[in-house]
Amino acid sequence: MKQSLSLMAAAVVLSAISPVYAASSVDLSVSGTITPSACTPTLSAGGVVDHGKISVQDLGNTPTPLPEAMLQLAINCEAATLVAIKGTDNRAGTSAEQDIALPNYGLGLTTDNKKIGWYRLKMLNALADDIPSAVIESIDGQTWMDAPDGTIWQPNWMRSLTGAAGVGAVPLPMQVFKTDVVIATTITDKRQLPVAEEVLIDGSATLDIVYL
Repeated sequence: MKQSLSLMAAAVVLSAISPVYAASSVDLSVSGTITPSACTPTLSAGGVVDHGKISVQDLGNTPTPLPEAMLQLAINCEAATLVAIKGTDNRAGTSAEQDIALPNYGLGLTTDNKKIGWYRLKMLNALADDIPSAVIESIDGQTWMDAPDGTIWQPNWMRSLTGAAGVGAVPLPMQVFKTDVVIATTITDKRQLPVAEEVLIDGSATLDIVYL
């Protein structure tokens, strides 16, 4: 008898909660667009900024900025295309910059895992099909904001060009995207570095085309 009562109680409880059961399946959707136009990025000097050998005696007890370098970035497309360029830090987590409000790229680590320094990227003199154009940037490819000359190009952010900067600016279809890229490198306080061995400056970034 007790067993029957127990089963009945269970049946009542199950009946009471069954209307709120979650669905037993969920849909997955795969979408995208195959664009008929391909784009190719290039950087002058093979994309290499070489600061040469720097004597530790020339470094200070505060961070030491090195001379700025400039490379020319070009994106050539087969036809007018909506594109952006996204920077990724291949040495993420190695920047010695303490101010998190100034995003930058790392220069790698010493053999005893000390951070060597950092560098920042900026865009100047941007052209869309040889016409001076305003630079805009976005983290998600949906919401864009102005990125005037000299604005720091943050890792993982996309940059594109627009015909009219300001609120509501959107990327401009273009066949050729050209810009100067300024590389501003800083070495950390020399007291943070080993003085008895050579330290390899090892910054590395990847610039990827994003089709919008």
